[in-house]
Amino acid sequence: MLGRTPGNVVAVRPLRDGVISDYEMTEKMLEQFLKKISKFSLIKPRVIVSVPSGVTEVEERAVIQATMEAGARRVYLIEEPFAAALGAKLDIAGPSGHMVVDIGGGTTDIAVLSMNG
Repeated sequence: MLGRTPGNVVAVRPLRDGVISDYEMTEKMLEQFLKKISKFSLIKPRVIVSVPSGVTEVEERAVIQATMEAGARRVYLIEEPFAAALGAKLDIAGPSGHMVVDIGGGTTDIAVLSMNG
């Protein structure tokens, strides 16, 4: 949508290459996501966020902090290839390997997973 929006609409990209590029907008985006899922609950949700394999500790802390400030009770990070494997219901606990290629909007992760790692 960037470059195709009407003049009165501003398109922003709070995430670039799988990491936070605009902290404030990322927090607002996460806040809206959390509002949608917890309309009828007084308890703050626990949230799992997938991150690219190559993120640094600083980038991980930024994701955790933004998610907590958006209203999460607890934040768990999972690398994107693991999330893709779980979503595809692959048996990553077994001894045979599974190659996972996760082609996302800003990153591509490739991993071979077996025996839970």
